[in-house]
Amino acid sequence: MIVRKNLAVFFLFGVGFVLQACVAGVQLLPKQADQAEVKGTYTLILYGCRTANDIENMAVLVDEKSGYSLEVYALDAMYKTKNGLPGDRALSEANTFVRCGMHTVWQTVFRKITDTTGKTIAYELKPLYQPWEFKITEVLLSSYILNDSKVTAYFNLDPSVRRNINPLDRTK
Repeated sequence: MIVRKNLAVFFLFGVGFVLQACVAGVQLLPKQADQAEVKGTYTLILYGCRTANDIENMAVLVDEKSGYSLEVYALDAMYKTKNGLPGDRALSEANTFVRCGMHTVWQTVFRKITDTTGKTIAYELKPLYQPWEFKITEVLLSSYILNDSKVTAYFNLDPSVRRNINPLDRTK
């Protein structure tokens, strides 16, 4: 009986490690960038702006020559994709897009997403709001996981902002 129990526990741990290996990847940390770096052809991902009151808005410019693909972990209705845009046009559309809502954008933040060797994969452009409006300026958190040649992007509203917007929501 004890042997069976030990085998079952060992099996469950083994399955857990296998599943972890399938999900695991390298977390990429965006770094400050200059918009003048944007040259070449990009796929533009426009996330958010579903309503005028939406604050979960941002743009990602994926370098089409980077050799990486970028997948957004969200419902298809939450973002739009435009392929084959020259850098200046992609950047212009991104700047216009992040100002789409009724909330005043104080300024924007522009960051570069690089692989482990420092090669640029993409850029992110996010709006920063007035600090007194949501208590913090950057309301949307982004993270990027690299697995082989695929980057998965995750976007989430900052938990403190979520609580301020909906104080009855205790799940987040």
